[in-house]
Amino acid sequence: MCFSASASFAASALLLPAGLYSVRLAALQNPKYIPLATIPIAFAAQQACEGLTWLGLMEGAVTVTNLGALGFLGFAYWFWLFWAPWSVAQLEPHPIIQRVSRSLSVIGLIYGSLLYLPLWIHPDWLEVDVFHHSIQYTTRLIFDLWFSQDFDRVIYALIILIPFFLASNHALRWFAGAIAVSALLSHWLLHQVFVSVWCFFAALLSGLIVLICQTTSTENSQQLL
Repeated sequence: MCFSASASFAASALLLPAGLYSVRLAALQNPKYIPLATIPIAFAAQQACEGLTWLGLMEGAVTVTNLGALGFLGFAYWFWLFWAPWSVAQLEPHPIIQRVSRSLSVIGLIYGSLLYLPLWIHPDWLEVDVFHHSIQYTTRLIFDLWFSQDFDRVIYALIILIPFFLASNHALRWFAGAIAVSALLSHWLLHQVFVSVWCFFAALLSGLIVLICQTTSTENSQQLL
């Protein structure tokens, strides 16, 4: 994200134990929440990849920079598009919302593959630079011939956020609202480095999942009394 490698690595170091704690809570009280609980862990890995990208840029190591960037974009362009909807589908009790979430997960898997895999096939489609103290990922997408990348971002956001906004768990709706606001602010304030900035703020907001899992754990315990 913006600032430095230390900011990315610090975020990663904070999110990893938070995610492990969430997974432990989910495993003990409601295993259906485990996919959701792993989200902070995935964000920790993504931020570590961006920290690696920063190190590569600072040292002029092209291989390290590209490795870190492809790791970061693997989460940003592909993983979140299917994992986020699927995590909601796993815990959602309402059958229609569950089917919608699963369908969006499949759509996200396909859409994300079309966004991400060409970057491996065509390395020249990815450029990584520093812009205003943030990392700028400049990518060519196969959809560029038909749609603007702003349109791609809207589709991306809808695939991820719709399941959370539809979720029966009200806390997930609040989480989706916070993610949506961070996306709008990132796009408005730092359009050129949107991917890096939004993923950083989404990573920090994923700490809310710890509270969601903890609340679920408390409610389950009270029901057993």
